[in-house]
Amino acid sequence: MKRRNLILLLGGGGSAALSTGTGAFSSMEAERGVEVNVVDDDVAYVGYSESDKTIPSDLKNDGALHLVTITNRFSEKIRITDVSIDDDDTGVVADVSYDPVIETGHAEDIVGHVEGLAPDDSVDVEITVTVEGTGVTAQLFGDTETRRFTIERSDQDVVPVDREVEYFGNGNAEILRDNENLSVDVYLFDKNPGQGDEIVTKNVKIDTDKNLRGQLSGAGGDRIIGVTLNGTTYVHPQWNSGTCSFEKPNNGGFGVPSDSAPSCGSE
Repeated sequence: MKRRNLILLLGGGGSAALSTGTGAFSSMEAERGVEVNVVDDDVAYVGYSESDKTIPSDLKNDGALHLVTITNRFSEKIRITDVSIDDDDTGVVADVSYDPVIETGHAEDIVGHVEGLAPDDSVDVEITVTVEGTGVTAQLFGDTETRRFTIERSDQDVVPVDREVEYFGNGNAEILRDNENLSVDVYLFDKNPGQGDEIVTKNVKIDTDKNLRGQLSGAGGDRIIGVTLNGTTYVHPQWNSGTCSFEKPNNGGFGVPSDSAPSCGSE
């Protein structure tokens, strides 16, 4: 088992920086930074928190799974510069997102979506996070016994009616059914500054084991705002037809059932 919690790289004169300080960090902080290697995450200058997850009970209101929490206990802000996911080459953890800047005393969740995990199946996940501050780079490895965690999907034979379609913050979407080929109407928001925005409808045959965007031709950068499935339209939960925009563009969630297609402004 690899006995590593965090690698701290100090800018400037290498080990000499320990006594002279590193940029905006004090020498005491630099010394404590080296000590991070042997202290617990709840008192380390860069904290790392995780736990086993169960789908769907651990899904948040936005439909995402909060994977890892990084806490900044330095006296100035740090940035998340890299997140590496190891899920046993299954590829089930996708669409990972986070706010790269963590202010002092604050924490940031790294969130993602889980795709292709069958009921009662589970996968072990290791997430390695790299953060940087002024003159310091820290890498928190996920391949340790205390940081490795498991994601499991519970055995649910029937998907609740309001959880037929899940939208992701990057404009993608997924129909929550396994091994089905369906014909659906997909509604795309085509934003044309100065030329008028519009909603484009595409009727497509899709494989439910794949995300929708990769099965749409000519979609470009258009965002998916609705999907009609078996007579019910599932509208993006962040879509505001009155303003013809997303209330929270980076958030996703489960589609809201509707008897009509999504509209834009006066449509």
